[in-house]
Amino acid sequence: MQVLTPSVHNASAHFPILLGALPTFVRLELTRLLHAEPDLRVVGTAASATELVAQARRLRPSLVIIGEDQLASLERLSRQYPVPVLVYTTACAEPVVAHDTARLGVSGYLSPIVSKDHPEFGNYRGELLTKIRGSRQLVAVPVQRPRIALPPSGVAVIGGSTGGAQAVESLVRALPATLTSAVLIAIHLPAHFTESFVSRLRRATALSVVSGAPGTPLEAGKIIVAPGGQNMIVRAATRGPWLSWYTDFTTESSPVPDEPSVDLLMQSVARTIGRNALGVVLTGLGRDGTLGAQSIRQHGGCVIAQDEASSAVFSMPKSVIQAGAANVIAPLTDIADYVSRLATQLRINRVSSYSSSSTQLVSR
Repeated sequence: MQVLTPSVHNASAHFPILLGALPTFVRLELTRLLHAEPDLRVVGTAASATELVAQARRLRPSLVIIGEDQLASLERLSRQYPVPVLVYTTACAEPVVAHDTARLGVSGYLSPIVSKDHPEFGNYRGELLTKIRGSRQLVAVPVQRPRIALPPSGVAVIGGSTGGAQAVESLVRALPATLTSAVLIAIHLPAHFTESFVSRLRRATALSVVSGAPGTPLEAGKIIVAPGGQNMIVRAATRGPWLSWYTDFTTESSPVPDEPSVDLLMQSVARTIGRNALGVVLTGLGRDGTLGAQSIRQHGGCVIAQDEASSAVFSMPKSVIQAGAANVIAPLTDIADYVSRLATQLRINRVSSYSSSSTQLVSR
């Protein structure tokens, strides 16, 4: 939910626009009209509610134009990426912006488009551009509401080195916005690259991406990046009746000199999460991740190693494979699907286990 407040922008600044589910003819005509203006640019389209949110978070548009049938998706959009919205309507008379839709970012409606041969085309074009540029003066400000953090169904640890940053970005881009596991990433990068890497991942996904710090909780759908120059681990904590996990830094000596250590992170996850842990070893030079992968397997978890054909440098995944610690050897393009499917299966198993335990309690 959001309110709109005035903001000042440079009138000549680039103004990116995201189009929602619109008829093909309308989408093409709007794109043609907007691209004829030096300051306006259509940067993408989104057919579904999930895609609308994901594209908005990735492309960072200044305005979204949707069809009337996508109004129901605005509640979710306003929570995850508040942005001014114009609604394309097929009604002869434009509806009045209702209070409820205004709070979700709707600043106005666009009447049915007319062809460039229509005698009213000039007027239509002028009104269209006025409404679009008028939304430039509005910045969506979310109304804060309590956020309920869900525990993860499992924890995936993704490690890599040479070529790993690009591989992780590709993998993260393919993860679904509905992912139920937490994702921890350890790539051998200098400390000063951490924030730029986090920013890149935020543009690639609708999932929450943060830099790890002491006390960062593991949550469903959260991606936590281990900062360069630090060795991040996971610890367990009991909060009331619930078991939870959080990240921390350690001075424990790593088996390899690179930081963050993939081994130390995977070993800590194996000890605390057990069979609900997934290890993913991507492209990289050296052997980091092998001891961690072995620990995950020993505690009942699963390990995926990137295949040679898709690796920039095959040393790290090759070491895991040669140690017999890989359950799956897969190309980079398939790994996100494995992560998603395993997270879903762990969630189903957890629900089934809870239901079984409840049934046994009742029978007693």
